[in-house]
Amino acid sequence: MKAGVAWIIGGGSGIGAAVAKLLAAQGWTVAISGRRVEKLEAVAKGNAAIRPYALDVTDSDAIAAIIQTIVADLGRIDLFIFGAAAWQPMDVGDYEFEKFETVVNTNYLGLIRIAGPLLKQMEAQGGGHFAAIASVAGYFGLPRSAAYSSTKAGIINLLETMRSELAPKNIKVRMIAPGFVKSELTDKNDFPMPFLMETDEAAKRIVDGLTQSDRFEIAFPKRMVWLMKTVRWLPYPVFFWLTGKMVPK
Repeated sequence: MKAGVAWIIGGGSGIGAAVAKLLAAQGWTVAISGRRVEKLEAVAKGNAAIRPYALDVTDSDAIAAIIQTIVADLGRIDLFIFGAAAWQPMDVGDYEFEKFETVVNTNYLGLIRIAGPLLKQMEAQGGGHFAAIASVAGYFGLPRSAAYSSTKAGIINLLETMRSELAPKNIKVRMIAPGFVKSELTDKNDFPMPFLMETDEAAKRIVDGLTQSDRFEIAFPKRMVWLMKTVRWLPYPVFFWLTGKMVPK
């Protein structure tokens, strides 16, 4: 994929910010969005190729307006990356609606709110790349991660559907599934994180996967991916025995 205009949701910190800087260094013009204006401005400071556009993905009207503004300013949106994420560790058996509502509203419904107007724009301009950051946590239901894992599983399922449906419109749908990456979100974790990656290394793998191939799944690190997929393929009696071992006593 040649350099063009990218739009990253969650570009004010973590993986999103690192991806924005890497794309800008490769000649892209990058719009970054998130709720925290000061974070966006800090990422864009001193880099004319990065443009901040504050946005709350739970606000449908704001989303439509921002898409129009970005297109008016930059001409088009060739690559979209959805990286908004809400996460908090949950106690075993905690299914409080309010906690789920916050995570689902951001992680899953945020993507849905953007998809409609953005895909219309991509179709009008002749195509584009539509990517979302899911997680290897979406491959199966993880104990203490019911809200987060279920939204990531929903994103994977949604993107699989979109990949087939949007191909005739020259819109390539991509799914990004990282393992544990150092960030503000993972700093909240109080459990071991195997194969923990540095943010810049994760960003490089994402950018390489997006720009040097058209493949659907960009998942890493491979050891973590195959471990999670192997667990998913186990017969349910074995699967539930194993995940039961993950539940804190």
